[in-house]
Amino acid sequence: MRTEVYHINSENENRYGMMNSMYSRGSDNSAERRRMCKVLTKAMYGSLTKKQLACMLGYINGKPQKQIAEELNLSESTVSRHIKAAKYKLHKIAYYYHS
Repeated sequence: MRTEVYHINSENENRYGMMNSMYSRGSDNSAERRRMCKVLTKAMYGSLTKKQLACMLGYINGKPQKQIAEELNLSESTVSRHIKAAKYKLHKIAYYYHS
């Protein structure tokens, strides 16, 4: 299986559903945002299971859950659960480093 590396940037960070909430108070601290992106990228590869990572990479790239499920030979509900669990883990990590 070929591993692809995806980096979180300003174009795809909204897929995580967490970056906007941290900066909704009008702050535009670009250095902090870059640091958070590095932390979350490392967290994706260090904290998520293989299935969660595969589902999140598809999700980040805008693939529908049905397509991700077909590619990974999983049901759509399983993909949904993997994405939800991965987002929860990444949100906890982001909150810890943002505090």
